[in-house]
Amino acid sequence: MPRLNAVTTEQANGRVRELYDGLRKAIGAVPNIYQGVANSPAALDVLLGMGAKLREGGLNGAETEAIKLVVAQTYGCNYCLAAHTLVGRKAGLSVEDTLAIRRGAIVQPRLSALAQFVGKAVHPAGRISDDDLAAIRSAGFDDGQITEILMVLAQTVFTTLFNRVNQTEVDFPPAPAL
Repeated sequence: MPRLNAVTTEQANGRVRELYDGLRKAIGAVPNIYQGVANSPAALDVLLGMGAKLREGGLNGAETEAIKLVVAQTYGCNYCLAAHTLVGRKAGLSVEDTLAIRRGAIVQPRLSALAQFVGKAVHPAGRISDDDLAAIRSAGFDDGQITEILMVLAQTVFTTLFNRVNQTEVDFPPAPAL
């Protein structure tokens, strides 16, 4: 049971209604996380706007979802694991890929370098060394993409923390257990 108010589609008005209409057009529904975040129309606007802007960047969908899966696994967010396993599949990741990313054992060199970089960067005490930066660059990520990786990471830290505080009810198929 969520601990924060859920702004249902029936209750939404103004900017929240506009954002919900956009979500329904894009994905056919308003997921529970957004109904909780909508307690602050500004926060919902920023969260959705950030996602839209980052989709215009230099990371592909599978890379973006790999970042989100690493963060969700690190933070233990079942909601995010479920959501990003589903979206990751739509972005071209197999179920096996999503599990390997979560385990830190993905074999594709580019995704492996990405998952390792995010795994180090996401920890509050983690520090990115010159060797870590060289490794992500060697995998073909440029400085703009590295910046976007960190922004996606930050966005996902917010959603995982929000879901932990709210205890958002999972409205996606559950992610497979490791």
